[in-house]
Amino acid sequence: MEEQISASNFPPVQQGITPEQLEQLKARAREEAIMQAYQQQQRQQQAPNTPMGPPPGAPRQQVVYVKRQLTVAEIILMLTLSCGIVFGTQLVVNFAANILPRIEIKMK
Repeated sequence: MEEQISASNFPPVQQGITPEQLEQLKARAREEAIMQAYQQQQRQQQAPNTPMGPPPGAPRQQVVYVKRQLTVAEIILMLTLSCGIVFGTQLVVNFAANILPRIEIKMK
């Protein structure tokens, strides 16, 4: 990362940085960040709504759907889930129809 930063942009780092120098470095970094943000905003305004896809002339990729048979594990899973759903529904209906009416609440 440090190899990408050119030495001309930043002054050489000294061991004894004074508070004034630190404030100057902060101000310079702030100004450069503002300029970078401004330039980036200008680039976005110049080319609005341009997709970041492949360059023109490149072959377009297509989505291919492949049909395949279900595996034994998938069939067993679907059979188990469907049986569980049916059995659970029957238990709920049985509880609501037969057991709930028998419950009496007695007040003293």
